Amino acid sequence: MKLSIITVNLNNREGLERTIQSVISQTFTDFEYIIIDGGSTDGSVES
Repeated sequence: MKLSIITVNLNNREGLERTIQSVISQTFTDFEYIIIDGGSTDGSVES
């Protein structure tokens, strides 16, 4: 069984970048990471 981590974002590019770094720095690696963006206009999608 795989762990699912879901992050929802809307116009919080800096917070999203910090969250992504935190998730990928974990020692547990059997997970899928899903990011849902609500139509950001601050460059979050391009990051």
